[in-house]
Amino acid sequence: MTLEVEDTVNRGVNMVFPCNEIKKTTWEVLQNFDHALVLREDDPLLPAILAVYETQGIKNGAPTNQQKGTAFKTNLATAYPECRLVVTKETMTVEGMIKIVYDLLKDKLNIVKITFTSGANGATEVYEQKKKKLVARFVVLRCTKTVHVLNADTKRKVMQGCQIPRLHV
Repeated sequence: MTLEVEDTVNRGVNMVFPCNEIKKTTWEVLQNFDHALVLREDDPLLPAILAVYETQGIKNGAPTNQQKGTAFKTNLATAYPECRLVVTKETMTVEGMIKIVYDLLKDKLNIVKITFTSGANGATEVYEQKKKKLVARFVVLRCTKTVHVLNADTKRKVMQGCQIPRLHV
C-alpha cells in the first residue's frame, strides 16, 4: 500500500510530513489487518470461526497477542483486534481495501492518493488536493507473500510477511 499525503514543507525538518508520524498514524489502523482473518459479515464461515475461537479460548484475545491495533467500527468494516479478525460489509478487494483505509485515515492525514496491490491485483484512488502543496509518497505496507484461504464458496487472500515501510518522494 502506498499513501500520498499533501502538506506544506515543515521548515524545521525540511519534509512535507514527518514520515515516522505517517507510519505511526497508519500503523495504528492497519495493524488490525496484519496476519488477520478478513471476512465479509454475511460469510457463512463467520459464526463457525467465532465458535472455534470461543472453544479455544481466544475470542477475547490470547496473552501472547501483544501486537494488536486499536479496535474500530465504521460503515465499511469492524476490527476485532483481540482475535485478529476484521469483518467487512463488502467483499474484500483491492478497491475495497482502499475505501476502508481512506475512511479510517481521512481525518488524520491529508491523503491525495492511495495505491494498493495484492498479488496480480492493484488499484489506485486519487482524491482532490485541497491546495497546491508538495506531496510526499510513503509506502505504508509492503507484503512479500500471500496465503490463500479456500472453502467451497470463497477464495480469500491474507497478507503475510510484511516489510518495514519505505519513503518515496
